[in-house]
Amino acid sequence: MAAQPDALDNERRLSQVERTLPHLATKADLAELKAELHKLETRLVRWIAGLGLGVAGTLIAVLVDRFVG
Repeated sequence: MAAQPDALDNERRLSQVERTLPHLATKADLAELKAELHKLETRLVRWIAGLGLGVAGTLIAVLVDRFVG
């Protein structure tokens, strides 16, 4: 049978938990991070779409110039 932790051990464990708590994220922190990540994702999608359209337009212009013009 395992030995029960004594009061000193419990105090040490509680002390470790109390030292760690200030460094953990709160629900508000996570909500803020989620909103920020959503904004970044939107910006990235717009950049990728814009670059894709630019590359496609350049490719079409080169092909038209080479084969039609």
